[in-house]
Amino acid sequence: MKKVIFSGLFLSLMNMSQVASANLITNGGFESGAYIPSSNDTMTLPVGSTAMNGWTVTDDLIAWIGPVNPWSLAASEGDFFLDLTDFATGSPFGGVSQNITTVAGQSYEISFDLGSSNLWGRPSAIEASAAGFSNIFTSSTVGGVSDWDRFSMLFTANSDTTTIFLRGVTGFQYIGLDNVSVTTVPVPAALVLFLSGIGTIFSIGRTKCT
Repeated sequence: MKKVIFSGLFLSLMNMSQVASANLITNGGFESGAYIPSSNDTMTLPVGSTAMNGWTVTDDLIAWIGPVNPWSLAASEGDFFLDLTDFATGSPFGGVSQNITTVAGQSYEISFDLGSSNLWGRPSAIEASAAGFSNIFTSSTVGGVSDWDRFSMLFTANSDTTTIFLRGVTGFQYIGLDNVSVTTVPVPAALVLFLSGIGTIFSIGRTKCT
């Protein structure tokens, strides 16, 4: 009996873990969409563009960059990535947004890779915001030609739909963005369920012993 209960609890927790790790973002690596490259394997996207599947361009122009660009820049994963400066020197910078389905009161984690380069100016910085939460993340001040730093931010949803914003805030001629994800943060109830199940097992064990 104890083996059956423990097995059921284990499978339930495994299922929760798998759900928590699922990426809620569509096209987080910017790999799909109506990509029409120029001769340097880039595509400038204006504000309001939905050429990238799942994403809308905000604030200002951005560049969608492919793997054979001439600037020695490479994606952090896959083949494509963004430059939120659109190769321009200084602000204003562009951004992207995406609406995702959420549960009010549930905690989530947004993660992304921020690109910087010694050739194209440092530091670079991106503001992430969602559901009233925001933070600015800045790249390291030293490095190589094409560097990526991984950053994360927690937020709690306040409705069944949440808009994720990622905007460039600091840069010279390059602010890289790639590998965006939003995942559910496991709720404490999972631990409560586990402990409750363990208590039930021990209770059954004591009953049998008496």
